[in-house]
Amino acid sequence: MAGSNTKQAGVPRWSALQRWTLGVTMETARAAIEARHAMEAEFGYAMWAVEDKTTGAFVGQCGLRTVDEDYGPEIDLAYHYLRTSWNRGYVTETVIAVLGHGLGSIGLDRIVAVAMQDNVGSWRVMEKSGMRYEGLATYSGMADLKKCAAERQWWRPPHN
Repeated sequence: MAGSNTKQAGVPRWSALQRWTLGVTMETARAAIEARHAMEAEFGYAMWAVEDKTTGAFVGQCGLRTVDEDYGPEIDLAYHYLRTSWNRGYVTETVIAVLGHGLGSIGLDRIVAVAMQDNVGSWRVMEKSGMRYEGLATYSGMADLKKCAAERQWWRPPHN
């Protein structure tokens, strides 16, 4: 499996994220990074940059964030990766590590993740990481998203 390092996003890595978001300025980037640092300091989680262990190249981001939809506040697992890093094991490896951190050392009871139904790669990552399908849900105004969850009482890292 490909190796990745997960670490807090910093200013040097932000340039790669800018390609994903049109109109981002250094000022808004710094503000986002400061917010992530504050979130991690307060809650023990945030969105982290992910880089290739061998090259140090930025490949994406993965982490936890609080969302408050019609279901009430939940801890959401989110991940976004450069297309060039797909199908190399980075996402599944990082998702398993983030679930372990959230349900283990942080002590969260439950973590959810959602994906568009046609995003087969994303919901396969949720399945391979040991999350269980719960049904369709609406998040951020998008309906019919596949929703999976992992709970501290039963989730264990899958064995390859």
